[in-house]
Amino acid sequence: MKLQPRTNRTPRNRHSGPRATPRRDGSMLVLLAFAMVIFMVSAALAIDIARIHLARTELRTSTDAAAKAAAEALSRTQDVNAAVARGQEIASDNLVNGSPLLLRRGDFQFGRSEADADTNRFTFTTSGRPQNSVRVRGERTEGSASGAIPLIFGAILNRDIFELGHNATATYIERDVALVVDRSGSMRGQKFRDLRDALDIFIETLDATPVEEEVGLASYSNRATADVELTSDLSQIAAAMDVMPVGGTTSISSGMAAGESILTNGRSEDFVERTMIVMTDGQHNTGAEPRTVATRLAADGVFIHTITFGAGADQVRMREVATIGRGRHYHAADGDELRAIYREIALTLSTMITE
Repeated sequence: MKLQPRTNRTPRNRHSGPRATPRRDGSMLVLLAFAMVIFMVSAALAIDIARIHLARTELRTSTDAAAKAAAEALSRTQDVNAAVARGQEIASDNLVNGSPLLLRRGDFQFGRSEADADTNRFTFTTSGRPQNSVRVRGERTEGSASGAIPLIFGAILNRDIFELGHNATATYIERDVALVVDRSGSMRGQKFRDLRDALDIFIETLDATPVEEEVGLASYSNRATADVELTSDLSQIAAAMDVMPVGGTTSISSGMAAGESILTNGRSEDFVERTMIVMTDGQHNTGAEPRTVATRLAADGVFIHTITFGAGADQVRMREVATIGRGRHYHAADGDELRAIYREIALTLSTMITE
């Protein structure tokens, strides 16, 4: 066999030299551009959706305020024109999507609202007499005085505007109010002074409302007293607080029972709402269970609001009492908050949103 001579040939490297690679830069740019478009569209829609939600909240707040203002004016003047003017004024002071809410005369309806005895829901009728309610229709639509809400990026959805509407009915209600206050030993000193100041603000605020509420005062420690029977002369409340003794343990239920006796001697429940405002800074420690008394009062149609004052107050129990009484529970950490709470309650007693 003939041998071939060996040579020093170097094998060819197939991968030597520049390596050819597929070019992906163009497809990546397309993908990034598409993702950017999706991001921009999503951001644009999010901006418009946020504006719509904010406008809806602003419209509800503005319409409610206009209805309450009109109802207040109606109760004071019994003049529908004055009520409309007042409602329009308050509406225009409130912004919806950056513009004043403008209302026309036709956006106001006048009538009567009455509560169903079983459901406690109010029914509004334009034929009811005497009139005690104003229904307001607030709109941001093409046909409304304020116009529709323009969408910044609405063209994406082929829609340039958004329309909103909200109804609010405000009713002014005559009330008999029983204030039930804590005069146990833990209230001695600054706490009782804060309470007295808070009740002064409550009285001043009620005096400024058009509805003539009658107010009574009950107080309690381990025993309770009916200190002031229902009266429209609210200066009697302040006078009773000035001479009220402080001391003893805490029987919240006894105070509620004393408040109940005050309301029982008041005006007919056929014509007035009855409300009890129960305040305490401590823990119930003697007498019947307050929730039991609240159940009885609620069954008799009495609304119950509760106020706890300070760190040691029984918030859990008093919140339950308010729930039973179809009212609201408030907590005040200090005297400033207590004064603000009594003022807020006074402002809500004469008119309420019933729709």
